[in-house]
Amino acid sequence: MSDQTPATSNERVIYLHGFDKKELFALVDLIKKNSQDPKSIAFATSTKNNMKLTVEQLVKEVRKDHAYMAEYEAAKKAGLPPPPIPKD
Repeated sequence: MSDQTPATSNERVIYLHGFDKKELFALVDLIKKNSQDPKSIAFATSTKNNMKLTVEQLVKEVRKDHAYMAEYEAAKKAGLPPPPIPKD
């Protein structure tokens, strides 16, 4: 992507297609166990809807969802209400 800034060019997304549930969990576990910063990796699997997206759109959507889930887990751990779901 030519419009990447240093802040976003390092965001990692792994998109998996065609694996069954057991394989998906095994792959995610393997990748996370071998990463220096496993919580920074956003994972996605193919769906009817996201297969229509460009790679750029897919990465943006997956990173947005990943950021929300990180906020959600932090709020849950702190005993706070969940953050509002982001608008499109």
